[in-house]
Amino acid sequence: MNRLSCVTAVVASVVPLSAGASGEKWELVGTKDDIVTYRREVPGSQLIAIRGEAVVEAPIVRVASALMDTTRLTQWMDRVTEARRIRTTGPHHYVEYERAATPFPLTDRDFVVETWVETDVAKKQLVLRARSVADPSAPVTGLVRGEVLSSTFTLTPLDHDQRTQVVAEVHTDPKGSIPKWLVNLVQKSWAHTTIMGLRAQVRKANVPDNPDVKALLQKAGLVE
Repeated sequence: MNRLSCVTAVVASVVPLSAGASGEKWELVGTKDDIVTYRREVPGSQLIAIRGEAVVEAPIVRVASALMDTTRLTQWMDRVTEARRIRTTGPHHYVEYERAATPFPLTDRDFVVETWVETDVAKKQLVLRARSVADPSAPVTGLVRGEVLSSTFTLTPLDHDQRTQVVAEVHTDPKGSIPKWLVNLVQKSWAHTTIMGLRAQVRKANVPDNPDVKALLQKAGLVE
């Protein structure tokens, strides 16, 4: 599934992990292909938040450029079948329309998502954040419109910017009448599938470095 999905699994073992300044505790789900997946109960929600951690063998500029290229989203993000920008307010702030496929017999969902980029100079990180918004540019469709409650991709350069640590987190509600337990179960592959897709995407020779992203990273001192 994509970042618009929330996922869970039967926990093989439970290992607390402090994540971010807010100090949430994440429980280990498992590891596959050097991608570590965690889950977290969210107060007031029946839906689980999911976190994936992995190293991507590419510089941070290339990884960030792939993440921010809406035209490529359907190539690597799990179950996204349509993605386009409907409003851009700056090089690091935009609104996307996305459609996500769901397994039969469920119907597809669509999302209107605001995305923006932040840098943390102290931690030497770039963070891509997203959340659902009501936007006048959004198309009117017959699909159930889901809600991205929160989504982040946190990138940290490693080994003199030869590789990038990627931490992906998502908490979303597909809405409609789907039982919450089923949502949590069906979407359990999101972290692994999405990061595997990102790894494959950055290996493509035709992925250009986004000059605005590079300038932002240089300004923050994350790259030379």
